Amino acid sequence: MFVLAYTSYLLGVFPLLVSLYCYVLSCHKPNVVLMFLSKRHSALKLSSAATVIALVLIFFFPLYIWPVIDEKTIPTPVLPSRTTTSALKTIPLVTAIPERIWYKLGPRGVTKKAQEWIDSCLHKNPTYKSEFMTDLSGDAYVKEKFSHRPDIVEAFLALPFPILKADFLRYLLLFNEGGIYSDLDVSCEDTPIRDWIPAQYKKDASIVVGWEFDVGWKGPFVRQFATWTIMARPGSPHMSMVLDDILEALREKTKEHNTTIADMTWSMVGDVVDLTGPRRMTRGILKSLKATLGDKFNEEDIAGLSEPKLVGDVLILPGYSFALSSNHYKPEDTQGPALVTHHYDGSWKNDHGGETADLVP
Repeated sequence: MFVLAYTSYLLGVFPLLVSLYCYVLSCHKPNVVLMFLSKRHSALKLSSAATVIALVLIFFFPLYIWPVIDEKTIPTPVLPSRTTTSALKTIPLVTAIPERIWYKLGPRGVTKKAQEWIDSCLHKNPTYKSEFMTDLSGDAYVKEKFSHRPDIVEAFLALPFPILKADFLRYLLLFNEGGIYSDLDVSCEDTPIRDWIPAQYKKDASIVVGWEFDVGWKGPFVRQFATWTIMARPGSPHMSMVLDDILEALREKTKEHNTTIADMTWSMVGDVVDLTGPRRMTRGILKSLKATLGDKFNEEDIAGLSEPKLVGDVLILPGYSFALSSNHYKPEDTQGPALVTHHYDGSWKNDHGGETADLVP
């Protein structure tokens, strides 16, 4: 573009300058011609100097001015983004799962039993930091960290039942911060957290999940990952898929019942496990793996695991790792150590989907 413009400039200006020069000498100022003939030497010098100056200006002035125009005065058009309200912010690359354990407190805070279970994890893993979120701090966190996603903020704040917000919050925390999410009723066994991921998978595993239901179930059943313990690096596209799927499910619910999220009743919610819980997370992660791996991914290859299996960048642990009591192994089955124990002290299985402020020892 610049070369064409510069060539056009020269072709236009140079003939014009020659014509003007001839016009001045011969057309309207004959005395100039006489002066030139009588004092040829001086006139020649003057003419030569003027010609040189003119040529310098002709050739080099555009080289100076056009880059300035191109770079400083012509604005670069910016196309509007179609993902302004739908794309999550890019999270800086983290090469390991952060040593941080996230907990969500209810109105009762930390009970005596819950404190013992929490301590079992923190005392055995002294390098890990603990972070406790409350209802108020959770709301504030989502409003601040996801302000670029008003759809997430509005949906989260409008959720009318504590368990729905607790589920949604754990995925948001893991996507934005990474680390480990643990329910309050989970205790750690003897294996240090840093050894939960086998050495050969530490470099590649960006999410670590364990089967809740996998082995020893008779008849057809739905396999699902446990959500009481999840490990993740920040910025995982698989966790992003889970978030987007929850938003879509909420839109479908409100459309089905012709209501808003805030006005949903407990009966409209249906199965919490399916809407925001373990099945929702499981479907989101598997859907994301299919999208990234294509025909290389087969769900049958991750069923009935006896040892950890890396699929893409998702490490799937056998049922005995996070949910030993939910799987039924035979004596001859290969079985590794349980990493955590879930004590099923959940407080959400009631008509209002969460615990009350009544103090319980």
